[in-house]
Amino acid sequence: MKPNDILYTTALDQNGKIIHVNNAEKGSKYYCPLCKNEFILRKSGKSGKGSRRPHFAHNELTPNCTPEGVLHYSFKKMLISLLEKYKNENISLIMSWKCSSCEHTNSVILLQRVASIKEEFNLGVCRPDIALLDETGKVIAVIEIVVSHSPEEYALDYYKENKIVLIQINLETEDELLMVEEKMCKPSIVEFCINPNCNAYVLYEVRRKIIYETAVCSNRLHIMKKCFIGVESVFGRQKSMEFIDDEIEEAKSNGVNMIVNKNATIPKFICIQCQRYRGQFNHSRRF
Repeated sequence: MKPNDILYTTALDQNGKIIHVNNAEKGSKYYCPLCKNEFILRKSGKSGKGSRRPHFAHNELTPNCTPEGVLHYSFKKMLISLLEKYKNENISLIMSWKCSSCEHTNSVILLQRVASIKEEFNLGVCRPDIALLDETGKVIAVIEIVVSHSPEEYALDYYKENKIVLIQINLETEDELLMVEEKMCKPSIVEFCINPNCNAYVLYEVRRKIIYETAVCSNRLHIMKKCFIGVESVFGRQKSMEFIDDEIEEAKSNGVNMIVNKNATIPKFICIQCQRYRGQFNHSRRF
């Protein structure tokens, strides 16, 4: 394959910023994110049979400069920009995933306890793509972007030994450069779980407690008792409505009239006096 046959969708502009080909303009100079050689912008505006989608291409391909490498580099830079924007503007970034060990669905506010975001932070034995540090300078989570090579075993062992949460995002095509936020909100793998019955739960510091509240029943006639699970972890303080059996029994023993369907862990609260259901709390928010 000739160098200019390889289609790249991202480049560096003259200010060193990542730009997608959709936003590139003829007459400006663009450079390969990986090898920094000048790119050719091919954007004819034509569509239909025989036409090629807009792209950047090399005049001469530098050794070790691959589409996979450019995809990895571009996604990493775009993700760092996104995370910094969310952090600086104090926007909640909700990350959800299904635990690979117990299939429990988890949801957390990713940046709640993050004080700084570092690219390829030196951990001695490895340099993760992105490291999330708390206010003490401790790495609490790392983000690894996988295009062709998964993290080495020694790196994975180091994360577990030091209770650093691994968040892994797998990429397959350059089209995913238009899905950075979506890929971050629903990563491929997260080695973390808030389910006390899960094997992954014991690896990290997760504290759960029942928090009780009073509310007026739906008839607005009686005061009733409700509760939720307060979860504290490396991701901060979260509110959850997913109870395990022991927590359900404890809540009932403390005067909460609640039922949980067999196929769900989210309870319904019932007024003892009028037997009417009461609405539920929002799932996975700060409390």
